[in-house]
Amino acid sequence: MVNITNWDEFQRAAEELYSLSPNNTRYVAKYRHTEGKLVLKVTDDRTCFKYKTDQLQDLNKFERLNRSLMAKMHNRAPVELAAPAASTTQQPADHAPAVPVPAPTSGPAASPAATPKPSGKKKNKRK
Repeated sequence: MVNITNWDEFQRAAEELYSLSPNNTRYVAKYRHTEGKLVLKVTDDRTCFKYKTDQLQDLNKFERLNRSLMAKMHNRAPVELAAPAASTTQQPADHAPAVPVPAPTSGPAASPAATPKPSGKKKNKRK
């Protein structure tokens, strides 16, 4: 793990690490309240860069780095998936394509979290 104290070096190293291995690079931001420090870490499991700051002005730099990395992540070319093999059987021309059935929006089949849970402790009712 490399602790970098200069912001420009950290930003350059983070962007370079992402450009070398975009699928494995992770970026973590953590605020340590007890120390009052923002800790930024960029790693690809082989190389790790860390930057710590307690300066308020570094937040603007942090936002700029976030925008830069997000733009690079967003502008990546999509991964091409292999096309499914063409079927050898042909359907008649008048056969309508299958219409997907929407998922239920209510009831017990909608989601397991939709059913209410018991409150846990039973209350004794006195007469």
